[in-house]
Amino acid sequence: MADRRPAARMQLVEVEDAPTAADRSRLADNPPPQDPVTPVEPPRTGADVLRRWWPVAAAVVLVVVVVSGVVASARDRAFVARIAAVPGLVRPLDAAPEPLWEARAALLPGTVLAADGALVVLAEGERAWTVTSHDAVSGTQRWAVDLVPVSTAGFEATAAVCPPLRSDVGDLVVCLVRHPPVLYSDDASIQEPPRVSVVPLSARDGERLGDWQLRGTLVAFDRVEDDLLVGTLDADGRMTVQRRDARTGDVVWSIVTPVVMNDPVISVAATMRVLDPLIVLEGGATIVLDVEDGSTLMTGPRFGGLQVAALGERFATWAPAGGGHVHDVDGTELFAVQALPAQLSADDGSEPGTIVVDEGPQMAGVDATTGAQRWRTPSQLDPRLLVSDRLVVAGADSYGVLDVTDGSMIWDVDTGAVLTWNPVSDGTLVLGPGTSPDGRPELWGLGLQDGVRYWSVPLPEGVRSVDPIGGHLVVRTENDLIVYG
Repeated sequence: MADRRPAARMQLVEVEDAPTAADRSRLADNPPPQDPVTPVEPPRTGADVLRRWWPVAAAVVLVVVVVSGVVASARDRAFVARIAAVPGLVRPLDAAPEPLWEARAALLPGTVLAADGALVVLAEGERAWTVTSHDAVSGTQRWAVDLVPVSTAGFEATAAVCPPLRSDVGDLVVCLVRHPPVLYSDDASIQEPPRVSVVPLSARDGERLGDWQLRGTLVAFDRVEDDLLVGTLDADGRMTVQRRDARTGDVVWSIVTPVVMNDPVISVAATMRVLDPLIVLEGGATIVLDVEDGSTLMTGPRFGGLQVAALGERFATWAPAGGGHVHDVDGTELFAVQALPAQLSADDGSEPGTIVVDEGPQMAGVDATTGAQRWRTPSQLDPRLLVSDRLVVAGADSYGVLDVTDGSMIWDVDTGAVLTWNPVSDGTLVLGPGTSPDGRPELWGLGLQDGVRYWSVPLPEGVRSVDPIGGHLVVRTENDLIVYG
């Protein structure tokens, strides 16, 4: 019996010979089984297909959305981690910042630093100089240590400082305390130089980890990693520079300048600056040292007015006679530049192939390998920081953003008042000074890429600086510190 399914009708049919009588008899006794009848399915409509497949489509869409969200979230986390790792930048903000907590703190270098994820504040109290560690978000006190009692009558002023690093100092806080001589005493004690104690503290709990002293006429000091760099003068005016372990005082290396660096007779005063990875000594001559081993990279002529700028592993110099040059890590001269490269407060490394040179009435971008000029832009604004191929510039009453790849000015804003502090950035916004319609100070959040003002936050009167310290936004007045977030 023929199959009734439509598809079966289109199949090849084999025709057999006519059956014989015997065959008919067998068929009569055993009739062939009948094939089951299969109903013909009507063609599916679009609605039917949609009802059948919508769960699968929805699942696919959901997977795409989830994957896109995961990718975007990972991208955001990577961006936040990258920005947070750059010294001099604020951790990316989710919204307009607001005051979180405040503390008393003098507006002096070495009074606020980031350590072990917290903010450490040095302040002079009524009875003692005290170091206090605060939770960076809540302001909750983690620990407090009295370094030294304040001066009493008959003594010169006691002073203390805790030198920071551009980034978090880690698990070690190092403070220096000056113990002055008695004011009214014999001539010998008055001529004796002040004694300076070095007090290393654990950033976790404030435990004192030791106590050692510096002797001699102290010119300058600074911190590099877990060491102190110290410059002192001898009786002849030569400078001794030492790198010493901050915990123990052990000398890592030591050098004595070959020339007199300090001579009051001809009004030459010795100075020491750390421009990691360089140390720049100035006075009777300019001497550039390697911070790692104290080796001399170059010596400028006496009274030559040589200026020095750090460029990562390299450095640049400029002098009235001879102009500017970029030097390799060992001091070898590589190529000439028209002026001293800009010293930026932050650089995320997004444009390593370009050196920004500040030429006064204009800026230039030069090739970091050859010194060839890439662009030149007339501007009275000064380079401040570099992030995401954008150069934040500021000066007088204005600030803005320049594209560091071609030198084009993207945007600028006139605040209507002289800038009392320089703008900073969280990688997405430029956080800069502004004024409200009634003339009060404000913090403006302007888009790094477009200059759009996304928010304005009131600031207290008398703001002296707004700084990224350990990635946190710290507003400072003459006597107070306010953390925003």
